[in-house]
Amino acid sequence: MPLKTFEHVLILANDLEKTKDFYVDLLGLTNGYRPDFPFPGYWLYLSQNEKAACIHLAMRKQGDGQDYYIGKKDDVKSGSGAIDHVAFNADNIEEMKNKFEEASIEYTHRKVPGFPLEQLFVDDPDGVKVELNFPTND
Repeated sequence: MPLKTFEHVLILANDLEKTKDFYVDLLGLTNGYRPDFPFPGYWLYLSQNEKAACIHLAMRKQGDGQDYYIGKKDDVKSGSGAIDHVAFNADNIEEMKNKFEEASIEYTHRKVPGFPLEQLFVDDPDGVKVELNFPTND
């Protein structure tokens, strides 16, 4: 039984609204349908694929409903931890750099040696590293 598709990443946020705003307002994901789970959260979608939520958000501090659905975790760390980063393919690197600069968000710009790709690395409000890949014509 082989795997078919990658579904999503769940990010446990310290400030749910701030984290949602980062992914929606800065990165351009869309806040969409989420089942009526007994705990707060968001499902964020790529605009090109509104059938597949790629980022799920929930609060770091869990309640009984969240503990039931995803399991109780006593030692929830912040940041990227064992998973180093989450990556997206993107367009218009200059527009994205301007958005980060206007929001006073630090980023790292890299050019992949010998490969037609530029990258931006940025930390979300919870310290999760996000990689944005911009194909070039080189």
